[in-house]
Amino acid sequence: MTLAAVLCCATTVVNAQNTVEENKKMVSTNLQMAEQTVKLADENPTDGQKQYAAATALTSIAANTDGQYDRAISYAHKALEIAKAQKEQKDTLLANTYSLLSNIYLMQGSVDNACDFMELSVDAAQEQLGRYDAVTIYSRLKTGLTLISIYPDTRRGFLHVLQAFYDNDKAPVNKRIKNMDQFNIRHNLAMEQMLTAYTNANRYAVPVFMMDGEKYYIVQTRDWHIGQPLVNWLSPNMLRSQEEREAHMGENIVIMNDKGEFRRLSKEEGQKALLETPNFWINTNSRELETAPSAGYLWYLQPQVYNDTVKRFEEFINKK
Repeated sequence: MTLAAVLCCATTVVNAQNTVEENKKMVSTNLQMAEQTVKLADENPTDGQKQYAAATALTSIAANTDGQYDRAISYAHKALEIAKAQKEQKDTLLANTYSLLSNIYLMQGSVDNACDFMELSVDAAQEQLGRYDAVTIYSRLKTGLTLISIYPDTRRGFLHVLQAFYDNDKAPVNKRIKNMDQFNIRHNLAMEQMLTAYTNANRYAVPVFMMDGEKYYIVQTRDWHIGQPLVNWLSPNMLRSQEEREAHMGENIVIMNDKGEFRRLSKEEGQKALLETPNFWINTNSRELETAPSAGYLWYLQPQVYNDTVKRFEEFINKK
């Protein structure tokens, strides 16, 4: 048994050594092939596809060979310059090169650059193929899902996912991705991720409205109260019938003034306490949106202030 164990260990060591040698040979072979592709690109400096091929070949060995990322980026930018100079996009060189640059930067851990080039790739595909082309829609969907997975702000990727499904629905029948419905779970998951981010962003939000010239915070409605993230606070009422909305309008509203004092409104008072969202316009000089002083808005409390307010609100509600 001891001899068998020794032989087994010896065999493992030999196999490991063989694997290392095989990997070295493979890296060397790939490097030689990449250099041949690079040489061909250098011999044809105005051929964008050959510059792209060189960049792709160098990218494939970059993880195992020092200094290749910079070379890959250099050849990719040569391909990019050639593609941009084309008066008419005759191929997908521009979109493919943007996509390759995105992959290179992602391999390097440069997320911002990777995301920027990913979106540029989709823009290039849309410009050449059209917004409703199946390839454009596919590229936008893949980009959106990738952005959601790597970029801190979920909105950036979600917008692409949403547009991909919307565009596929609006595309001419002969342009659509035929089995997009099989992937609607991707849309649902993206929506859930967006709702999660939205919920977290509105964890400490409260609505503000004007009544009798004074500012008040709404801390309770029929379907929501402070202590819950300000999410889905309007949907329940929107889903009710017009008759039911009118019958219960103004009920269960509690407000708070700037002094932190709570007041429960009567149904009649509640019907007058409207959270107005009037029209607005852009001031092109100041680049600000302007609206009436009575317009409602959301106010985001500091976490400690919010938690203290929740505690006092619960005391107010539980008073006998």
